[in-house]
Amino acid sequence: MSDPISSGLASLEEQRDFLLRSLDDLEREHDAGDVDEADYQSLKDDYTARAAVVLRSLADGQAAPAAVARPSIGRRVAAILGVAAFAGLAGLLVAQASGRRDAGDLSSGDIRASVTEKLNEAGQLLSDGDAAGAVELYDEVLQDQPANAEALTYRGWALYQFLGEPEDGLSSLLDAATADREYPDPHAFLAILFYRGGLIEQAANELDRLEALDPPPAMLELTAGLRDEIDAVLAAAAASTTTTTP
Repeated sequence: MSDPISSGLASLEEQRDFLLRSLDDLEREHDAGDVDEADYQSLKDDYTARAAVVLRSLADGQAAPAAVARPSIGRRVAAILGVAAFAGLAGLLVAQASGRRDAGDLSSGDIRASVTEKLNEAGQLLSDGDAAGAVELYDEVLQDQPANAEALTYRGWALYQFLGEPEDGLSSLLDAATADREYPDPHAFLAILFYRGGLIEQAANELDRLEALDPPPAMLELTAGLRDEIDAVLAAAAASTTTTTP
């Protein structure tokens, strides 16, 4: 008789992998012009919402990936993945994002100045723990600049991590990653999100994307602990596979 828990895990893993592959395929087809905008947005919203539900289930501990042994997940992971650590990471990344803006963006009297001021204020609110207030300001920025990658990124993280809206949060982070393919920040958060959901290889891929974009050294320092943990888990999984191979 099959173990119902194992069967449930396998089902979630299959759904997770299918939905993330579908998102990747959809993005490629859209970039190639094979999918019109209306169909693309409809399918993306559907896949994103469904993927977020599965990832949230995994992150909440209702399931964990059977394919990857996680013996090293203990104190180190608690330190890396705890809520306080995430809040600190978000705050530091927000501060970095503010510091990387061109000083010319603060020129008064135009939309750019207004957007920059709102981003600064939203970043401060997020750092202070007022995620709802930050999201309101990020939404205002997106009304003026719908493809603003910074607003999409930090709005997505606030929704996912602090406001309990995983579907909208994941969607916003994915939008940020495609809105500006040279902007590194969303890949740091997607790596965290995927890792928490048990998507170890996908998390590693996001860190690879982050590093390929030549982010500020401080950002790499902030994610170094997560990289070490991912590498350790992948190495353990590879060793386990080698050991059990006849």
